[in-house]
Amino acid sequence: MKLMLVDGFNLLSRYYFATERRRALDPDVTLKGLLRKVDGWTNDFTHIAFFWDGPRETTHRYALFPDYKATRTGLPEPLFHDYVKLRAALTERGIFQSELAGYEADDLIGAVATAFPGESYMYSSDRDLHQLLSPNVFQIVPKKGEEMMMNREVFVATYGVRPEQFVDVKALQGDASDNIPGVRGIGPKTATILVQSYDTVETLYDIVRQEALQEAHQKFAKKLDGQEEVALLSKRLSLIDIHAPIETDWEAYRFGSHLF
Repeated sequence: MKLMLVDGFNLLSRYYFATERRRALDPDVTLKGLLRKVDGWTNDFTHIAFFWDGPRETTHRYALFPDYKATRTGLPEPLFHDYVKLRAALTERGIFQSELAGYEADDLIGAVATAFPGESYMYSSDRDLHQLLSPNVFQIVPKKGEEMMMNREVFVATYGVRPEQFVDVKALQGDASDNIPGVRGIGPKTATILVQSYDTVETLYDIVRQEALQEAHQKFAKKLDGQEEVALLSKRLSLIDIHAPIETDWEAYRFGSHLF
């Protein structure tokens, strides 16, 4: 069995902004192009599911850090209309959709991908999903008119850490797009070096408290000092919740199963 897991807003936004200039000639150009993509998946995948973000204010991330994703703006009105049309069109095609208050689409995708008994393919440009990569979980990353297949091996070769360590790197470097603070002054290169050397943020700060950083890393001590709390918060904000309550009747995800 092969399951396509789609980050709904990520896909819709990419198509919306890619077709924005053509909307004056055809208001439905975004929807038409996106549905052609979806229909193409039915040739390669037995199961297809779309996931949507619940309200930001209901998530545990917002409770932990109210400024989480605070820099994001609301949906443009035409994009919201496309969202409503898309959800209706997916329902007509019998494609499973899920949205759950308290969770983001990434959480639902993670819970399904790690539980599904076949191969799971996540379709999204969101790098947060990289942390889920495994022998049975892959990510198709749309990029400048192309698609890249990301698996564990490609990830390790690209980033120099294991997929599950991606949250530790992000905890140190932060993420401006999600307004995750990270440790001030620690960028991607330094964050990667530290995670390669100490495995996790928790282990790193055990070493920092013992004043036992390797000699080559002593130069980072001042930046790390006093930042354990913000680093651990950033990790919690970055970590996908794979324990979100999900539908586990896998036939419900089979393409066309919701048609009556």
